[in-house]
Amino acid sequence: MNNITLVNITIAKNFNEKVVYKHNSVGIFLLIAVLERSGYKVSFYEYCMEYKRKLTEEINEFINTIDTVPPMVGIGCHSVHLPFVVKAAEELKKRFPGKVIILGGAGPSAVAEDLLKKFDFIDAVVVGEGEETIVEIAKKGLSEFREIKGIVYREADKVHVNSPRPHIDELDKLPLPAYHAVNFKEQYQIATVITSRGCPFHCKFCSLTDFDGKKVRYNSIDNVIHELRILSVEYGFKDLFFVDPTFTVNKKRTIELCRRIREENLGLSWFCMTRVECMDEELLEEMGRSGCKTIFYGLDTGSEEVLKKIKRGFGIKDALNIIEKSVRYINMVEIGLMWGFPFESLNDFKETLRIRTYLEEELGCNVQLRWLEPYPATSLFQEYKKDLFLPKSQSLMFQPETIEKLIISGKNFYRASGDTCRIPADVTSIRFIIAASHTANICRDIIEENPYLFSDFYRYKTFDLEEKLKLASRYSIY
Repeated sequence: MNNITLVNITIAKNFNEKVVYKHNSVGIFLLIAVLERSGYKVSFYEYCMEYKRKLTEEINEFINTIDTVPPMVGIGCHSVHLPFVVKAAEELKKRFPGKVIILGGAGPSAVAEDLLKKFDFIDAVVVGEGEETIVEIAKKGLSEFREIKGIVYREADKVHVNSPRPHIDELDKLPLPAYHAVNFKEQYQIATVITSRGCPFHCKFCSLTDFDGKKVRYNSIDNVIHELRILSVEYGFKDLFFVDPTFTVNKKRTIELCRRIREENLGLSWFCMTRVECMDEELLEEMGRSGCKTIFYGLDTGSEEVLKKIKRGFGIKDALNIIEKSVRYINMVEIGLMWGFPFESLNDFKETLRIRTYLEEELGCNVQLRWLEPYPATSLFQEYKKDLFLPKSQSLMFQPETIEKLIISGKNFYRASGDTCRIPADVTSIRFIIAASHTANICRDIIEENPYLFSDFYRYKTFDLEEKLKLASRYSIY
C-alpha cells in the first residue's frame, strides 16, 4: 500500500489551442525523491485545473484523479490556487473523514495559522521548505505532529504553531528530483532546475525571503552538472529554466558554472532570473557563451521615488546601463515592471510606462507589465492591508468570458520554432490571469469572505486608478 499521496495544483498546459504552460514545478519532485529515499511509496498527481469546468466538476475531477487509499494527502499550490484547494479539501474530508489533509507550498505557507483557524477540515500546513518536514510527517503521523518542526497543525480543535524548521544549508544532501515519477519529457518541454535557494535582498512586495530565507545556499556545481547531464542525455531536454531567485548573486560561482556548462557541450539553451546590481559585462559574456538565451530582470518600476520606497538597491540609470549591456550578449532580455503601489502617483506610473516604451522599442526587450498583487508575507502587505479592495469591476479577472475571448483571439505565447527559450514576457501575466480568473469564478464566495487569506485576488488602493487602468490596458490584460 502506498504511504502518502502528493498532488501539485497548476493550470492546464493549453488554453483552448494555445500553449500557455511548458515547464515543471521542481519542488514537488524533490518531495517525492526524499520520501522514496526514506523508503516510502508515493502516489503523485499533477492536477491541472481546466478553465471551462464548474466548481463541482473541478472538485469531482480532482478527487477522482488522486489515489485516496493512503492515509495522508499532501496538496501543494501557489496562492492563486489556494481558494480552490480549500474547497477541494473540504469535499475530500467529507468523503474520506479519516484522511489526513496537509497543505504546502508558497500559498498555504504564508497564511498557515489563519488558514487552519478558519477551515477545520485542514489538518496541517507545512511552512517553508518541505523536504525534511514531509519525511517526518510520513514517519510520525498525525499523533506525533507536536514533535515536528516547521508545521502548523490542528489537535483537539486547537491550532498549534510549532517552532520553525531551519533551512537546509547543504543542498547537496538532497537527492535529484524524482523525474521518473511521471512521463517527464512527454509532460514538459522546459526543465526547471534549482541551483541555489534564498535571497539576501529585502524588497517590500516580495514574499520569497519568508519562504526560502535570506541566506543564500548553494547546490554544488558538480551536482548541478550531474543533474543537467541527466536531463539532457537521459530525458532529451535542451531547454532549461534556472529558477534561482537571483542566479548571479555569487559572481565567481556563476562564472564557474557557465564554464562547466560550456565544457560539457550538452547543447543546452537556458534562461534565468537575476537583479541588475548582480550583473556586469564579464558575467554577461560568460552566460551568453554558455547557452543563456533569456535573462529576466525585475526592474519593477520606472519611478525613482517608488524604487526607493520598495527598497530596491539600485537606481534607474544604473539599471538601464546594465540592461543596455545585456542586449549585446543575450538573445532576449525580459524586464518585469509593476504598477498599483499604494504610494504610486500618476506621474510615477507614467514614468514606468515611459521606461517600458524605451526598453521595448529602443532596446528590443520583452517587457512584462503587471498590476501589483498583494502577498501576505510581505512588509508592504502588513503596512497597507487595510487598503485592499476587490477589483470586481476594474479587473477582467472577474470577467472569465472576456478573458477567454481575448486570449483565444490574441497572439501565441510560445514560438512555433524550436527556440522555446524565447518566451514572451506577457505569458507569465497570461498564466496568472487564467488561473486567477478561473479560481475567482468558482470560489468567489470564500475569496470575498477572506481578503487577508486570499489577497492575490485583491489590489491596493492607489492614486488615479481608473486613469492608470486605461493606460495599462494598452499593454496587457488585467
